[in-house]
Amino acid sequence: MHEGAGTGFRPPRQRRSAETLERIVAAAEELLVERAWDAATVDDIVARAGSSKGSFYSRFPDKRALLTFLARRTLAGAKEYWSHRLDPAAWESAPLGQVVSRLVDDVVRDYRRAPAPLRALFVYSMTHPDDSEFDEMTAGLNRHVLGLLARLLRTRRAEYTHPRPATAARVLLLMIDATVREVVFFDEARGGPFATGDAVLRSELKRAALGYLGVVNLDGR
Repeated sequence: MHEGAGTGFRPPRQRRSAETLERIVAAAEELLVERAWDAATVDDIVARAGSSKGSFYSRFPDKRALLTFLARRTLAGAKEYWSHRLDPAAWESAPLGQVVSRLVDDVVRDYRRAPAPLRALFVYSMTHPDDSEFDEMTAGLNRHVLGLLARLLRTRRAEYTHPRPATAARVLLLMIDATVREVVFFDEARGGPFATGDAVLRSELKRAALGYLGVVNLDGR
């Protein structure tokens, strides 16, 4: 699917137009680091981009369409990344304990380094519960990663005692992803009771994940 499909986005046809688009996108991403998406106006974006509102609206019907474009671009990159990261062939010589340990490390690192559009997408989804499109976009990434993790666990069936690989993959991903997202995106920022340093967060999540799966070989933990 073209990254602009269904967003109202009108792709550029000339190099100059493509360069203007990238300036608008870069400006929006910079502003997302500084403030909430709802607090950034089209005027703010085009001023930061050195562009004009006419240029903006020739590409996007509204600010929401820009966020959709940013989110789809970011999530497409995430899908490609996880396809490589959870490819069973990439872990043939590593015990499952090491695979799970690396999964926890990667999720913590990725949320720490999460691009501004991804953070904005999560916050937007929470503050606009009537807008189901963004929920479906994040759900699509979750389904993709879940399928990859379930496939990997099926190929390593002898290395853990949990009786149901598909269920194990679903709960394992929920355990890791939801916990890290809550701590990094939300609780830590507001100094809540679940705020946890990364070293402790990684260590305890690995302990919980390996224990939940019943991993036989804990090498690499």
